[in-house]
Amino acid sequence: MTIKRSCSYRIITRAVNAEDRPLVALLDQGADDCKPCLEADQLQATIDAQPDVVIVYNQQARARELVNQLNLTQDQVFIEIRQDTRGVLGLHALRRGKSGSETLELIYA
Repeated sequence: MTIKRSCSYRIITRAVNAEDRPLVALLDQGADDCKPCLEADQLQATIDAQPDVVIVYNQQARARELVNQLNLTQDQVFIEIRQDTRGVLGLHALRRGKSGSETLELIYA
């Protein structure tokens, strides 16, 4: 999966600003930034209309709960904003399918 380097910086900045609050957003292919949204109905409507949209979310419990309640296709792509034990934030791209989650290579353009 390819993402603009400037977009990855914006996603990380949003995650830092969110602190311990949930962050869920949608990312169009080739976009310069993601579009935050915490309304389940609005998220679902956009995903239904644009099945190739990427779901971006942080590790906050409410964000994960919101993502897990969505009705998604087999090959839905996600970018999880992860924080390691030293507090460093990073992006992890994955695709959820029938056999579980598959990590995708994230290429910065």
